[in-house]
Amino acid sequence: EARVSAAGHGVASLRVPIGVVDRPYDQRREMLEVDLAGAQGHLAIVGGPQSGKSTALRTLVMSLASTHTPEQVQFYCLDFGGGTLNGIADLPHVGSVANRLDVDRVRRTVAEVVTVIGQRERLFRRRGMDSMADFRRRRAENPVDDEDSFGDVFLVVDGWAGIRSDFETLETQLASMAAQGLSYGVHLLITATRWAEIRPATKDLIGTRIELRLGDPSDSEIGRAKAARVPESRPGRGMTKGGLHLLTGLPRFDGSSSAVDLGTGIQAAVATIAATYHDRAAPPVRMLPDDLDVDDLRRMLVDR
Repeated sequence: EARVSAAGHGVASLRVPIGVVDRPYDQRREMLEVDLAGAQGHLAIVGGPQSGKSTALRTLVMSLASTHTPEQVQFYCLDFGGGTLNGIADLPHVGSVANRLDVDRVRRTVAEVVTVIGQRERLFRRRGMDSMADFRRRRAENPVDDEDSFGDVFLVVDGWAGIRSDFETLETQLASMAAQGLSYGVHLLITATRWAEIRPATKDLIGTRIELRLGDPSDSEIGRAKAARVPESRPGRGMTKGGLHLLTGLPRFDGSSSAVDLGTGIQAAVATIAATYHDRAAPPVRMLPDDLDVDDLRRMLVDR
């Protein structure tokens, strides 16, 4: 499948770089890439406090946004971490960012993404499409579709523990979404401080896993000895299953490796991408208005 440019259309591969892997015995480094187009389409980033989870998540979103159009990928974000996802809210690919205080928006965001699955299931049956690969091919040929305005949809949850503590009733919906979503181009991208925060039924469906420095190496999925070799106080550092050190990248385009002015770098990157697409943007999450004028209500009734 062809990689797409930032401004053009094509068949989205969903294979993007997010960092580097160190191979000291080969005396080289290679790109750390994730491929979210197939069975590995759900992703979890797990690490202890201040290990770089939120930054790695933003790097992934920025990498996808810089190589795909707003018609090909859309992100709907639940920010239960430190509010870092607000920095990418102005990306044209981002349909919404909600935090734990935005209770209605959190619930509407999940409902909107779940609705995509049901609508797309009916669309596939009606049009005789047998897979997301077929859908992506047809979408590349006809980018504008009045029946389906979405491409690959990503529900981003920064701080999975927030779901279990504050929105426990949504966890069942998210588990169902994880089970059905990949068949219809709906992906789950999450961060957690421990693997145990993710229920086994959901965890088994997450094919792409990135483990950064854990608070307790004994919680590691790659082995305590390997996890203990990840340096402390070095955000973004982690270990592959094969025992190789990895380093996730920063979500910025200016070539700087500094995290001190990361916010400024992200703003510049977001502005660069936004300028490419002008008024093209991901469909927003539909919310009921806080206030409705009587005259507006009458006009709505007349229009019906």
